[in-house]
Amino acid sequence: MKSLQIVCFLLLLSISCQAQSYSISRKFWALTGVNGAVQLGAGYRYQAGYSNEIYNIEKSSRFSGGIMLNTNSYFLHPNFISLNLGGEYNPMFGKDLYLVIPDQAEMVTMGKFDANISFFNQKPVNLIAFYHYNDVYTNRENLSNIRSKTTNFGGTFTWTNKILPIMVSYTQGKWHETEILTGRTFATLQKNLQARIDRSFSLYDNNQLIYFHNDYSRDDANIARTHSISDNISLNNTVFFDKKRNYSFISSIMGIDQYGTDAFRRFQVNEGITMNLPKQFSISANYNYYNYSREFQTIRQNSVSTMLSHRLYESLRSGITLEYNNIRQTFYSENNLKAGININYEKKIPLKGRLMLGYVFNWQHMQHSGDAVEIPVLQEEHVLTDGKLTLLNKAYININTVVVKDVTGTIIYQINFDYVLIQRNNYIEIQRMPGGQIPDKSTINVDYVAMLPGAYKYDVNFQCVTASVSLYNRLVEVYFKLANQGYNKLETTEFLTLNYFTQSVYGCRLEYSFASGGAEFENYQSSIVPYRLIRYWLQVQGNIVNKITFSVSGNWRNYNLIAENNHQQFIDVIGNMGYQLNPQTTISLEIGYRKQVGQQMDLNLVTGRLQFNTVFRQIYIKVGLELYSRDYLDERTNFYGGFIRVVRNFNWHKK
Repeated sequence: MKSLQIVCFLLLLSISCQAQSYSISRKFWALTGVNGAVQLGAGYRYQAGYSNEIYNIEKSSRFSGGIMLNTNSYFLHPNFISLNLGGEYNPMFGKDLYLVIPDQAEMVTMGKFDANISFFNQKPVNLIAFYHYNDVYTNRENLSNIRSKTTNFGGTFTWTNKILPIMVSYTQGKWHETEILTGRTFATLQKNLQARIDRSFSLYDNNQLIYFHNDYSRDDANIARTHSISDNISLNNTVFFDKKRNYSFISSIMGIDQYGTDAFRRFQVNEGITMNLPKQFSISANYNYYNYSREFQTIRQNSVSTMLSHRLYESLRSGITLEYNNIRQTFYSENNLKAGININYEKKIPLKGRLMLGYVFNWQHMQHSGDAVEIPVLQEEHVLTDGKLTLLNKAYININTVVVKDVTGTIIYQINFDYVLIQRNNYIEIQRMPGGQIPDKSTINVDYVAMLPGAYKYDVNFQCVTASVSLYNRLVEVYFKLANQGYNKLETTEFLTLNYFTQSVYGCRLEYSFASGGAEFENYQSSIVPYRLIRYWLQVQGNIVNKITFSVSGNWRNYNLIAENNHQQFIDVIGNMGYQLNPQTTISLEIGYRKQVGQQMDLNLVTGRLQFNTVFRQIYIKVGLELYSRDYLDERTNFYGGFIRVVRNFNWHKK
């Protein structure tokens, strides 16, 4: 009862305060703005190709119309309750004529609705609630047609004060996606509760306490349903010991308890101190404790590191590092001692040039004890980038045990749909599949079972020399890199594979006002996967008499995998051109070409679009032609189409 009385008091106080300043606050409801659009459209396409050894022709016509509407309003006063509503509905009717698949007529709709309501704007106590619904057709990398439905709702409560500012939020989302060509379906339900407290006790500190509860379930095609619930709590502190912030202490403590399909517990502590000393010296020291446990496996790790850096004038920077790691795992134990130095020299030279030299030397002593047994490797992190060779860390992996997930560990990707695995010597290469669920340059986690070597010891020496010379403000730049890694004092055992390598890289870059490009050669002589790489790239962009804008970029990368006498080739070319007839009328042309050659990755893709845009008395007209040709593995598709869209926007705001 007291809580209800306090809320009513705050409501009346807010209304009365605003009423003293604005007569408009006495209105029960006021509409302040409306905007939206009405549109009509039509399209035609012709598509022919092979899929699953079936030749198919599709002729499609589409007629659509729709309306989009957004409103802004408030109750009693803008700072008391403000309401934003938005919606979009686009019914579309079409007829598809197939050569093999029976003719069919279908009704396809795309709808969208958004609602946001805010209480007590610009007040210490603030509450925001939202609801979003979206039903849309999309395309993933011009390879996969997707229909997705998403529903999200939730709210955020914020109380700003000098004693204990707090923020609490809750969100719940439901997502359903269908890949039209493959028929794969994905359904996700996620509920999140988060509470955060930010507090500074002086000008020299900042403290944050965060609690996070996550309930996640997912149904993937041909994969058992996953459901995991986790509780996360973290404490982050930063303390400065002087006004100039030359001396600082940073602390992070985090704990996770997760149960369900993927059950584990993790506790982690990171402590660090940084000091900027006189004579251009600086020193930093860090301590990390990591404790991870799940069924049949525990990991405890302690690591200590320090780095001393020095800067001489602006040209010479140097540093010394020292690090010790101690790992105790259910199946083995490891001690790892590292030491290294790095030197970087930079100097201006004649012809508006710059010389840069670098040297890195690292020494590492590794001592491992345990039996030669198969062990599970969990949450091994990798970044998958098109055109880059990526190997899993361990050798002698049971390829049938590999499971690839997103960084949260909740989305399980499917082999031969989202990624492929290729045997390389005793290692496994992983590549993403274009058009799959894994985006380019995204981070993934990989679980697998690998054969663990028995007890071993070794010292490893790594050194790297880099040099580059640029002239005429980087108009031209040549660069060089030489790296080498070797081992000594070996006490090895079966199933231990060491990577002896020598790497040399030579390259040249050219950069002018409207153009840049270069060429690079890499020779990687490795005991695991030796290769030679040649790469060329070019980018040109500019405008002509402020009427024509253009850009062309191309990249060609060729791997020669020496041990297997095999090649991987990647070619990308993208071109854009726009011509402005007058301020209201433009013509644009987009052309793209992508080629991949290699094991389980052959692709030829050509896309093109010619588009005409104009505005006539607040009516926006768009006419376009599209071209699409794809040859991907065993599938071939050729597509030609055209479309027209007419849109009338409207906008009203209360003065």
